[in-house]
Amino acid sequence: MKPFLRLSSVLTVSVSLLALSGAAYIGTATVHQWQTSPSAYAAPLKDQLSQVITGNTVPSVAARANPAVVEITDTAPAPSLTGKGTSSAQYLGSGFIVSPSGYIVTNDHVVYQAKNIRVKLVGTHLPVPAKVVGASYNLDLAVLKVSVHRPLPTLSLASYSGIHVGQYAIAIGNPEALSHTVTLGIISAEDRAIQAGNSSGGQVRQYYNMLQTDAAINPGNSGGPLLNLADQVVGVNTAVSTQGTGLGFAIPVSTLHHALPYLEAGKTVPEPYMGVAITPPTTAQAKKLHMTVTMGAYVDAVKPKSPAALAGVKVGDIITRFNGTSIYQETDLLNAVQATVPGQKVSLTVWTAKGPTVLHMTMEQMPAKFSIGG
Repeated sequence: MKPFLRLSSVLTVSVSLLALSGAAYIGTATVHQWQTSPSAYAAPLKDQLSQVITGNTVPSVAARANPAVVEITDTAPAPSLTGKGTSSAQYLGSGFIVSPSGYIVTNDHVVYQAKNIRVKLVGTHLPVPAKVVGASYNLDLAVLKVSVHRPLPTLSLASYSGIHVGQYAIAIGNPEALSHTVTLGIISAEDRAIQAGNSSGGQVRQYYNMLQTDAAINPGNSGGPLLNLADQVVGVNTAVSTQGTGLGFAIPVSTLHHALPYLEAGKTVPEPYMGVAITPPTTAQAKKLHMTVTMGAYVDAVKPKSPAALAGVKVGDIITRFNGTSIYQETDLLNAVQATVPGQKVSLTVWTAKGPTVLHMTMEQMPAKFSIGG
């Protein structure tokens, strides 16, 4: 790899894909929530399944979208070559313009702790300075702002309801400093849970609702758009697997719809937090609690002083109801958590050795820079 680049310009999936273990720890929305949230950035729905594909379809998308895709460079702390302390390194990533006035979406890990951020715009000979106006470590999203004396080309966000597994997906970005590289694939899957980080000992980030794609993503692609055939953004390219071929991951547009207004305003994105790690209950675990059916979310861990801990949730409990919603599997709990807001009071039913118990809990904001084991 070229020393100019950092591996975290696309995070690498260095562990196998996860089940949704630990899901309720995290404040990242699932694709089942936020997908119908109103957004000023939502483009009209276009039926991608019925669209006629010709030899000119992808070139046309690339021609329309490319002017709104940018190259991002910055300087940030990096582990020293001796293994002691840190030094500075120049990093590379991608982004895309969402407002004619110069708001740009990218990954938080592209600009995390960065200084001297520069953005290369199409039609501009030299990179222009940019500042971070909003960022979310947990969601791995950031918004930059550049000031130029002309309206900039933009990309619109797709409606999540228009995304289907198997539809074509186009990635545009700057892998290995190869500006405006276009790759074609499909949406391979939804709702993927992964852990991802760089190879130099950086902090591992955890994701639960990623889109999986086989459109080629490489270091330098992070923060760039994943597009449908109507040149609408369906995801933000974020991570790639080191253990297989054609395993790229993008933050879904549903999360971006929710977060973008807050990030543009420099505000904290609401992320409801419960504080439990969950797994699917086994038949043996259900029988141990005298349950007649195996359902719910098994509590594998509880964060100290978290809302769940304060409410009395214990390791070994099985959550079967949350704020009026029956929990049949762990994804039901994650969706129910995401339907709340920080500060909201909720009730939940947990099965213990003494049978079902109703507890009361107040949701909190996800801790800043939440990390694996953090």
